[in-house]
Amino acid sequence: MVAGMLATTPIEDIAKAATGPLWFQTYILKDRGFTRDLIQRAEAVGCKALCITSDSPVVGVRNRDARANFSLPPNLERANLRGLMRTGGNLRPPEGDIYTPILDASLTWKEIDWLRSFARIPVLLKGVLNPDDAELAVKSGASGIIVSNHGARNLDTVPPTIEILPEVVERVAGRIPVLCDSGIRRGTDVLKALALGATAVLIGRPYLYGLSVGGDAGVTRVINILKNEFKVAMALSGKPAIASIDRSVIWGK
Repeated sequence: MVAGMLATTPIEDIAKAATGPLWFQTYILKDRGFTRDLIQRAEAVGCKALCITSDSPVVGVRNRDARANFSLPPNLERANLRGLMRTGGNLRPPEGDIYTPILDASLTWKEIDWLRSFARIPVLLKGVLNPDDAELAVKSGASGIIVSNHGARNLDTVPPTIEILPEVVERVAGRIPVLCDSGIRRGTDVLKALALGATAVLIGRPYLYGLSVGGDAGVTRVINILKNEFKVAMALSGKPAIASIDRSVIWGK
């Protein structure tokens, strides 16, 4: 599981309940000291890797979010950011501005060097859509890349991850793992991503749907559906093992 920085449950409590490997997703914040402390908290509770969201110097134009006008109930807070954000706070900027109170819009590759100077666990960069950025990620010492378009919620008209994935994989050329998220909805999506070179896929929206409908049992059900669909897709494609999945399963490739 990749635990999010903006969760309403602190990473310490999530780690206590976790029975499998736990990663931690975070942003590099304007407050560098808080960022360092947050990463060290994640390391202290046994997180195995960091996923640094690198595609959000500002928050995208999210019309659905604006219409919903959602904010956290008064009894909830961004637990990992206690002391940095007010209770019920969100990342939306003030009216007429594009910059959020806590995210740093001036990030460069130097910040990745800074982060790696003290991080004791692997650092993956999430939000890569450009092969040139993938090359820079490798040169910066990233331990992995997550090809992601932020669930198509940040910038209109960016390509689907499945379209840019082969170009990123080709540029990385096996030097570090390339993972893929955004748009994984069926077992066939998993098959296609692996066929195009992904090391693994991540899911977000599907398990949230399951959680909303059926709690933890709903999450289990969603994951089992994906696993079973993936197995069926492998069998019907004539691929008896994950290692045998290649581009031959992609029509016209």
